[in-house]
Amino acid sequence: MLLVLLVMMLACGAALATGGRFGNLAGNTVTGIHWLAAAAIGQLLGALFGGTAYPVGLIGSAVCIAVFLRLNLRHPGVGLLALGFFSNAVVVALNGAMPVSLRALERAGVGNAAITDARHEIAGTSTRLPWLGDVVPVALPGLGQAISPGDVLIAAGAGLLLYAGMGANGRVPASTAPVWDDLEPCAGTPALLQLSPKAGRELSSAEAGRQPSEAEAAPDHPPE
Repeated sequence: MLLVLLVMMLACGAALATGGRFGNLAGNTVTGIHWLAAAAIGQLLGALFGGTAYPVGLIGSAVCIAVFLRLNLRHPGVGLLALGFFSNAVVVALNGAMPVSLRALERAGVGNAAITDARHEIAGTSTRLPWLGDVVPVALPGLGQAISPGDVLIAAGAGLLLYAGMGANGRVPASTAPVWDDLEPCAGTPALLQLSPKAGRELSSAEAGRQPSEAEAAPDHPPE
């Protein structure tokens, strides 16, 4: 799903900018990844063979996803994933396929797209819960598509799960702002202020993770 990939890429960038690291994923306590793999395989086989295999694959995939979500509900984002999968499952179960809005396709720039697979159908007057179908236009250059509200929730949940798993703290690292006593007039331009040499050395020492030495802490000019 394109939207999920884009959101996860943005989540990675946000996590790296706020203290997260890819190495933290190794210690993540998310369990049951094999259930997700089984769900993906079930959907793929059902789509390839078609016929009766398609609904059987969907049912098996839904069961596997439900088990995975149940095992990991305590993790951030998993609740959104569960709600997204549930809403998609409801609209597909009621209609036999995911209804697609022609208006959403037009707004996404792919109004001439044809529905050629058994997993989707054009939404009509007999469609049940049409607002849960593919009604959200995603207008990306060359990649326009219509997605469902459930897909939006799944993308948000996946991004939040990745962001939290990378250990991000939500704060962008920044140097401490100097206090008034650390400033002195700029040479030749008294109206402008700059860090004094002493404050600059102390700031550099603090950023290096050590306390300033006695020599660094000595006054810049000997007393008269």
